[in-house]
Amino acid sequence: MRVSLWLAAALLSGLVGTIAVAAEHTASASESSTADTPLSPAVTQLVSRVLEANPRVQAARAAAQAADARARAAGQPLYNPEVEIDAEQAESETASLGLRQAIDWADKRGARGSVASQEQTAAQAELRAVEQNIAGELLNGLAAYHTADALNRLAQERAQLMQRFLSLAEARQRAGDLPQIEFELARLAHTQAVLQQAQAAVQRTEAEQTLVAVVGELPAEVPTLPVRFPDIGTPDPQALLAQLPELQAYQARSAAARATVALRQREQRPDPTLSLRGGREASDPLVGLSLSIPLYVRNTYRAETQAAGAELLQAESAAQDALRRAHARFIAAAQRYRTTQRAWAAWEGAGEPSLGSRTALLERVWQAGELSTADYLVQLNQVLETRASALDLRGQLWRSWFEWLAASGRLGNPQHTAF
Repeated sequence: MRVSLWLAAALLSGLVGTIAVAAEHTASASESSTADTPLSPAVTQLVSRVLEANPRVQAARAAAQAADARARAAGQPLYNPEVEIDAEQAESETASLGLRQAIDWADKRGARGSVASQEQTAAQAELRAVEQNIAGELLNGLAAYHTADALNRLAQERAQLMQRFLSLAEARQRAGDLPQIEFELARLAHTQAVLQQAQAAVQRTEAEQTLVAVVGELPAEVPTLPVRFPDIGTPDPQALLAQLPELQAYQARSAAARATVALRQREQRPDPTLSLRGGREASDPLVGLSLSIPLYVRNTYRAETQAAGAELLQAESAAQDALRRAHARFIAAAQRYRTTQRAWAAWEGAGEPSLGSRTALLERVWQAGELSTADYLVQLNQVLETRASALDLRGQLWRSWFEWLAASGRLGNPQHTAF
């Protein structure tokens, strides 16, 4: 009994104490990491391939192309010239040829070009935002898949350990060294391990389906994710938030709404039309010049200007709200990443290497009869649950890193953005 208590205390203190000791080395390990830990070429190639074929990206790319075409169209002259041919036969024959041209007196063409240019910028930013969202979904899908796959392998290892444990318990029970109640406990533990393995297999299948929903099909070899993570330091939120495509899109939409107000104001100014015609009336030459100006009396177009002003206020308010949300997301992502990074570095430094030896030590002590079956199962489950918690922590670290990359505007198409 004294040996059992000593062993339990040693195992529990080891699992907690080693992590506390390793925490002292976290800062130096983080400082030695690079500022940008790149993803493997296999991951970046997969991201590029998915973004090229994703329907949402294709739709956003088509919208950007349409915005490009509208920008080119807005740069064209607003009015085309008109040709007038007039012929009259009365007491005298009259024939004339005229040219009619409306003049863009208020430079509405320039205002239309400003609106289209800002909408073009917004469409390009929205394309990058869609690429960032799809890349984030893909990377989170990879993280979920690898985490579920690792937990499934751990569940298989647990089932194998419990099968071995049950076989040893049967041998000891036949030899009379193990009471019937402890043998039933070993059988129950084996059944529980089999059920947990089935649950882990189902979760792996669900993670695989989630990944397939983004990729289209499961790659023949799912690329691995890094296990070394950079120290983000104390970045400047304003500098990094300026790189966010969502905010760039909101800013461009606000600028487009502002340019629309200027366009509506210019549309309240009438454009004159100049006509020049020449011909012959009987035997006399005929030359005419006329100027017409529409009178905006029945419709002054003020309502359109007021509507554009309200839309400008809406766009600016939406941009301010997006900035606040992006800043909060940035701060939360940075804090979450630092916390999980420190915990993972502590586990990686001391917790992980000792689990295998603890499992073997527990089995030897139990076979020697110095540890009861219940104590063995409790402490073995602690060892395995600690390993499962470490795998979950690694998955959280992957997700928090990807969230940090997205929140800082550094996630997207590998051709446009450096991971």
